[in-house]
Amino acid sequence: MSQPVAEIIVETLFEAGVRRCYGIVGDTLNRIALEIDKSEIEWVHMRHEEAGAFAAQSESLVTGKLTAIAGSCGPGSLHFINGVFEANRNRAPLILIASQVTREEIGFDFIQEVDLQGIYKSCSVYCETILTPDQARRKTVAACQAAINKRGVAVLVVPVDVSHAQSNDKTPFSLHAPSPVLRPSDGELADMAALLNTGGKVTIYGGSGCEGALAQILQVAEKLKCPIAHTSRGKEAIEPGNPYNIGMTGIIGTEAGYHAILDCDTLLLLGADFAWRQFYPDNAKIIQVDIDPTHLGRRHPVHLGVVGDIKATMAALLPLLQERSDTSFRDHWVRKYEHDLQAMRDKAVPGRDGSIPGTYVTRLINQYADDDALFSSDDGTPTVWAYRMLDMNGKRRLFASLLHGTMAHAMPAALGMKKCQPGRQVICMCGDGGIAMLFGDLMTTIQEDLPIKICVYDNRKLGFVEIEQRAEGMVDLYTDLKNPDFGKVAAAMGLWGRTVDKGEELEEAIQTWLAQPGPALLNVRVQPQQLVMPPFIEAKAVLGMALYSTRAVLAGRGGDVLEMIKENFL
Repeated sequence: MSQPVAEIIVETLFEAGVRRCYGIVGDTLNRIALEIDKSEIEWVHMRHEEAGAFAAQSESLVTGKLTAIAGSCGPGSLHFINGVFEANRNRAPLILIASQVTREEIGFDFIQEVDLQGIYKSCSVYCETILTPDQARRKTVAACQAAINKRGVAVLVVPVDVSHAQSNDKTPFSLHAPSPVLRPSDGELADMAALLNTGGKVTIYGGSGCEGALAQILQVAEKLKCPIAHTSRGKEAIEPGNPYNIGMTGIIGTEAGYHAILDCDTLLLLGADFAWRQFYPDNAKIIQVDIDPTHLGRRHPVHLGVVGDIKATMAALLPLLQERSDTSFRDHWVRKYEHDLQAMRDKAVPGRDGSIPGTYVTRLINQYADDDALFSSDDGTPTVWAYRMLDMNGKRRLFASLLHGTMAHAMPAALGMKKCQPGRQVICMCGDGGIAMLFGDLMTTIQEDLPIKICVYDNRKLGFVEIEQRAEGMVDLYTDLKNPDFGKVAAAMGLWGRTVDKGEELEEAIQTWLAQPGPALLNVRVQPQQLVMPPFIEAKAVLGMALYSTRAVLAGRGGDVLEMIKENFL
């Protein structure tokens, strides 16, 4: 007996663990949408497909399970592309059902015909078209298996006539998702131990690949008496309850993390693929452990590169390490980190004129958010403040576009997190430029009944871009934003909305905002000139800021320079 292809696709998705599909319906997707409606998969009606991809990605990253997105032919499925790039870079298991025009019209420039397979090949781990009805089950299984096992996006292009057809193939193709444990060979472990045992000043630098391995990493750090720095993506894995934590390096890092990495003579790089070469030590011996062999030595030359799961590798390495007694190197940088962290928090207060620094907003969110809250942040200054000011405790989660660097990620990501975790508090920290890009999906909070909490850092500009321009000595160009009152706009859409611009009102406003039973948007007019201060000062950046100040004064914008000095140095 034959079976409808659309039913086979949806049935296979459910068997692979898909519980929600995000998207917008359209003619070539109608038969698949009908089968989703009959199934136990929930359809999440978005206002823009890009937002749907961001939402589905965040669900996948929170749950670790496969999530689906689906679109109509041409523009509908094409709109997902930025979110698909984001998800694939973040190794989120996601499947895109991209419907296509009928097969007999493909290749004839038919209306809404797009070469979806050609376009999506560069941002997926699997990208194929179901060419015949009898391929439906086999290719859907293959797509799901690739997304789950390779941890990325699978794209399945489905011509509309195929989705309407019947399949006679009964071959029982099914999904396989093994979970192997990988560690280096005994010889490689011995080589690692020899380097670490003879090293003087050892630093551990952990990334997102350290997830679930903190206990084993701490045992190694205790034996080596070394500090532990982390990448921004490694914050959740490394920070919670870690007495040897010294924070991040990089532009948004700390002095302790920055210097402990550059000043060490042996660096143990764990599950980290940090891209910026200037933050690696030039004279240290670097040992890199990563689950992906293509990551070994691709950012900076390493002395020894091995493949392995971090938890298993650290457990196997531990018995080979010699116990040390000298804690001076570790203690120095841990004290430095704790001192600088407290100093940063002490500075996160309202300005003398009652203005509101973005850091003060974030400190209060951190203070009043639930212990198991889920956070998302927009690329730019909201992400900087989030990764510097939010405490990770092993229950909280924090997501940002750290690899793809896209704007507009935070609010749609919060939608997906709330869909899959309805009992948890979900907070998104949005830039004014970011939220404006996909503002229409604020309506999704009402339509889908998603009581997320949205904070807009309204500095009336593309703040991080402006800092970059000024560091190059430019007077900022095209970064200013003429914003509406986001609080009032949100209220007009049916959300709770409020705007705050006085520091003395903010603490009460944040408590009220977080206490709302439904979706709520708090628009905070933050200091427009607050700088992101890196853990080091390059001569080029100093010269750039000096040139900016001179050019701004000559251009009649001396007030901007004075405001920048007041907000950051007085």
